[in-house]
Amino acid sequence: MERIQIKLQKNKKIYFAGDFHLGIPNEESSKAREDNIINWLDSIEDNAQDLFLMGDVFDFWFEYKHVVPKYYFNFLSKISKMIENGINVHFFKGNHDMWTIDYFEKIGLKVYENHQSFQLDKTRILVGHGDGLGEGDRGYKIMKSIFKNNISQYLFRILHPDIGMKLGMSLSKSNKKKRDETKKNNDRIYNFCKQYDLENNNHAYIFGHSHRESKIPISESSTYYNTGEWINSSSYLVYQSGKFDLKIY
Repeated sequence: MERIQIKLQKNKKIYFAGDFHLGIPNEESSKAREDNIINWLDSIEDNAQDLFLMGDVFDFWFEYKHVVPKYYFNFLSKISKMIENGINVHFFKGNHDMWTIDYFEKIGLKVYENHQSFQLDKTRILVGHGDGLGEGDRGYKIMKSIFKNNISQYLFRILHPDIGMKLGMSLSKSNKKKRDETKKNNDRIYNFCKQYDLENNNHAYIFGHSHRESKIPISESSTYYNTGEWINSSSYLVYQSGKFDLKIY
């Protein structure tokens, strides 16, 4: 895997956040969460060099050939404005928003299908959403392979958008995580990172998906971070001068 180089400018920071799950549990609650996220983006805009969106930004997303969801306009407008102001925005597809095509690229986001290696000055990191990693969870892995299949996407695309979006959002809401599942997911991601580190020796492994903000040592030189979620919390990770800090907004 080719490592992407990022040279941090003086007095600048890099932010990591995700699992916003915009769209649930209802329009009113989602709108309040979206406003909170936009307020956070306003607060970091002056010193942000890069922003990593860690996946599951939307609880359900699907792009038709000529149609995208009308929801989340304010959030996407804010992201677009940040890009126009020179901030690099990276988007990792999550299990709830894997059905992106090219809309995000068109507004300037750098989109990643899988986890990706980066080098922040001298700090080596691996970043991704985190779903489907490690051993176990076979049922989900089979389901994901079906959802990512071109035939499945075609069959969904022939539905009228009003029907497709309503169906997709309904199914997505029924797939809410239970607390014990989040621990299992966090353990799977951590174990994957621990095994990966035996051959790759990164300084930090940064993932989302589990909804559990975490900072867990892997070795003397590497640490696993999980950025948490914004449904019940508002957690994020920030990097500056070789150091990572988990924070709550």
